[in-house]
Amino acid sequence: MEYNIEGDVTGSLLTVKPDELNKGKQLTAEDALVGKVAGVNIVPGSGAPGSGGTIRIRMGASLSADNDPLIVIDGVPVSNASISSINPNDIASFTVLKDASATAIYGSRASNGVIIITTKKGNTDGVSRPSFSYSANVTVGNVYKKLDVLSASEYREAFAKYANAPEAFKLGDVNTDWQDEIYRVAMGTDHNLSMTGALKNMPYRVSVGYTNQNGTLKNNNYQRLNASIGLSPKFFDKHLSVDINIKGSIEDEKPVSTSVIGSAVGFDPTRPVYQNYDGNVGLGYYMWMGVSNTPITLAASNPVSDLELADKQNKTKRSIGNIALDYKIHGFEDFRLNLNMGYDFLTEDKHDNMPDLAPAMYTGNEQDGTGKRYTYHNDKRNTLLDFYANYAKDFNDHNLNAMAGYGWQRFWYKNHDTTTDTKGEDLTSPKHEEAELYLLSFYGRLNYSWKQRYMLTATLRADASSRFSPETRWGYFPSVAAAWRVNDEAFLADNKVVSDLKLRLSYGQTGQQSIGSYYQHLSTYTASYDESRYLFGNKWYTTYRPNGYDPNIKWETTETYNIGIDYGFLNNRISGTIDYYWRNTKDLLNDIFVPAGSNFTNRIETNIGDMESKGLEIGVNLVPIQTKDWEWNISGNFTWNASKITKLNTIDNESNYVKTGNAGGTGRYLQVHMVGETPNTYYLLKQAYDENGQPLDGKYIVKDGSITSSEEDSNKYVTGKSSKAPYYCGLSTRLSYKNWDLGINGHGSFGFYVYNYVAASNSLDALYGSNGVSSNILRSTLENKFTQDRQFTDHFLERGNFFRIDNITIGHTFNKLWNDGTSLRLSFAVQNVCTLSGYSGLDPELYDGIDKNIYQRPRTFMLGVNLNF
Repeated sequence: MEYNIEGDVTGSLLTVKPDELNKGKQLTAEDALVGKVAGVNIVPGSGAPGSGGTIRIRMGASLSADNDPLIVIDGVPVSNASISSINPNDIASFTVLKDASATAIYGSRASNGVIIITTKKGNTDGVSRPSFSYSANVTVGNVYKKLDVLSASEYREAFAKYANAPEAFKLGDVNTDWQDEIYRVAMGTDHNLSMTGALKNMPYRVSVGYTNQNGTLKNNNYQRLNASIGLSPKFFDKHLSVDINIKGSIEDEKPVSTSVIGSAVGFDPTRPVYQNYDGNVGLGYYMWMGVSNTPITLAASNPVSDLELADKQNKTKRSIGNIALDYKIHGFEDFRLNLNMGYDFLTEDKHDNMPDLAPAMYTGNEQDGTGKRYTYHNDKRNTLLDFYANYAKDFNDHNLNAMAGYGWQRFWYKNHDTTTDTKGEDLTSPKHEEAELYLLSFYGRLNYSWKQRYMLTATLRADASSRFSPETRWGYFPSVAAAWRVNDEAFLADNKVVSDLKLRLSYGQTGQQSIGSYYQHLSTYTASYDESRYLFGNKWYTTYRPNGYDPNIKWETTETYNIGIDYGFLNNRISGTIDYYWRNTKDLLNDIFVPAGSNFTNRIETNIGDMESKGLEIGVNLVPIQTKDWEWNISGNFTWNASKITKLNTIDNESNYVKTGNAGGTGRYLQVHMVGETPNTYYLLKQAYDENGQPLDGKYIVKDGSITSSEEDSNKYVTGKSSKAPYYCGLSTRLSYKNWDLGINGHGSFGFYVYNYVAASNSLDALYGSNGVSSNILRSTLENKFTQDRQFTDHFLERGNFFRIDNITIGHTFNKLWNDGTSLRLSFAVQNVCTLSGYSGLDPELYDGIDKNIYQRPRTFMLGVNLNF
C-alpha cells in the first residue's frame, strides 16, 4: 500500500527523519513526531509507560467518526492505537501527507491525513561486511508536581471550622501524604542491537530491542520485546526487486487503575495506610468502618491497597509484515508491475484479579468482600493485497508517469471475556463478539511535468466498504494538483539568494468509512447477558434485543483546497513551507432523535451534518552557523486551524446541539457540538460573583441577566470557548561543536480552554460526607468556599495555553575507536523538562480538555550510550 508518494511533488507532504542526536527518550513511535510538523498536533500519552498519544492532522475532519490519520508501516496500514508496538529505533523516516492531492491515492481511509513510516533497510552501497549498532539507556523518572491538597494539620483546622460532622466522629492521629504513598521513582532500561549488511545482491537488516519501564504509580510496569528483519534482494539483472519486512513484538504490561489518583487526592490525610481488622478484612490495609465495625460500602477504597493488591496484566503479541514485488518488464523497462501482500496480526490477553477481603471488594457494587477474576482474549487478523501497474517515460522535456491499480483488505476480530469469583463461579455471563470488514479499491494516478518546472497530478480512486449497503457502498474520490518550480525560470537563473521556490495548488476529495460498527446498515441483535435476562421457572434465559440501524448510511466526504509554497534561500540555509487550506466535510455522521416506533432505538447515527475548516501552516529551517567546527540548526513550525460546524441535524438554531465531553458519570456533559461553533465548545453555567470578585456559591447568571440557583441545561450558555487548540507550534534546535552536541525540543498550544473538573468536584461538604466518611479537599476550595460540587460552572474553565520543553540532550561522540568504522556516543538527557502555563491544574495538555485526575507524565533523566562497529 505504498504508491511512490515521493513522486507526488505537487501535494502537501513533508518527510521527517528522526534526529538521532536530539531525540530524548522515545518509548513510542509518535514521540519522534511531537512538535516536528506544521499541521500535526500530537497529544502524548499519559504517564503510563507505553501509552499511545493522540495524533490529529489539521484537527481531524469528523465529529463522531474516527479522526485518527492512516498509519502505513512499510506498505501495511495499521491503526494509530497500535503503533506503540513499533520500535522507534527501527524507524528511518516519517512522511506526512496532509492535503487531498497527496492523500487521495489512499482513498477511504485518508480523510484525516496519512503518516507513512519507513523502517531502516540493509546496505545498498555495495558494502557486504556487516555492521552493528548497539544503543542502551537508563532512565529515572518522577512526578514533579502534585495537586495542592491540605496537609494533615491544615485539614484538621478546616474540618473543625467547616465540617458538619457529628460530635462522636473523630479524625485520625497520623499524617499521611496519600499522593506520596501511591507514587514512586520510576526506573527504566532500553536496549537495541541491529546488524546491517548485504549478501551479494541481497541487502539485509536484522534488529532486536528490549524495553523495561516502570511507571511512577506503584506496581505499574511496561516491557516490550521487538524483533525485525528486512530483506531487499534483486533478481534478473535488477529487473525484479523484492522487499520483505517482518516485525514482531511482545508487550507485557502491568497496568494500574488511574482512579487511585483521585482516591489519593481525596483520602483523609489523618488516616493510616495500614491497619488490621478482625477476620483479616482488608488484608492489613486501612478501611472505612461504620459504627457496627462493618465496611462502609459507599466510601472510596484505600488507593494503596488498590495498587498493591490488584493483579493486572495485559499481554499483546503482534506481527506486521509484507512482501512487495516490483518487476521492471524486460525489453520494456518503462513499464513496471508491483504486487504487495501484507498482514497485521494481533493477539491480546488481559486479566484483572482482586483477592477476597481486599478493601476494593467492599465498595460500590462489590460489597461482600468476594474477590473477582476478569479475563479477556482478543484476536485480530488484518490482511491486504495490492497490485498496480506503472508506466514512466521521458519525451525530451516531457515526463509522463501513469499508474493504475487494485486493492483488497480484510479486517477481522474475535474476542470474549469472563468475570468470575475466586472460586471460578461466573459473576456475569461470558461475552463473545466477532466481526469482519472488507474494503475493495480501484485507483489511478497521472503525473505530467515539463522540464520538471510545470507539474500536474490527477488522481481518481473508487472504494467500496462492506460497512455500507449495496446502494451506498461505493465512494469516488478525485483530486487534481499543479505546481510551478519558479526558481527554474530564466528570470531567476542568476539569482544568488533564491535557491528553491515552488508554488503548489490542489483540490481533492477523500472519504471516511470508519463509523464504529461494522454493520451499521444492517439490523443486528445483541445478547442481553445480565442486563435484561428472563427468568422462567428457576432458570435464567438470555434474550436478544434488536439494535438501531440506518440502511441509508453512507460515506463522509471531505473536499480540500490547498495552496502552498516551498522555499529556500541562500543555498537553503533558510528553507521551509507555507500552506493554506480550506476543507469542507459533508454528510458528517451524527446522533439524531428518531420518531417513536420508526426504529429500534430513539437515536441513530446517520449522515446529517457538515463542517468547514481552514488553516495556515508555516514551517522554517535555519542554519545560522555552519563552519568546520561549528554547526547550529533551528527548525520551527506554526499552525493556525479553525473549524466550524455548518449543519447539524435538520434545524439550525441554538437548541440544536449534541452533548459531548463527558466528565464521567451519567449526564455530566460539559461540551456541545453546535452549528456556528467550533467542535467541543463548552456549554456551562455562567458563574455569578459579588462586588469583590468572589464567586457566589450556587448562583448563576441566565440570559436575561437575572440570578438563578437552577443548574438545568436551559440555564447554560454557549461559551464560545473550545478544547480544540487553534494555534500550536514546535521548536527544535541543535548546536554542535566538533564532537559535542546540544539539542533542545519543545512544543506548545494556545487559544484553547481546559475544564478543571478536579477542582469542580471539590467542596466544603466533602470534608464530611453523608456516607459518614471524611475526605480531603484542594486548597483552592477554601478560597471559593463552595459548599457543594459545582461541576457545570464556568468558574473552573481556564485557559490552557502552554509551551513545553520536551527534552534537552547533551552528548559527545568518540570517532575511530579502533578503526574507521567504529564510534561511541555518550549522552545525557532530561525529558519533560518544564511546562510554561498559567493553568492551575497538573497539566493543560489534555486531548478532550477535561482534567479528571490525570496520570501525569513524569520528568525523566536519561543516560545513553550508542556504539557502532
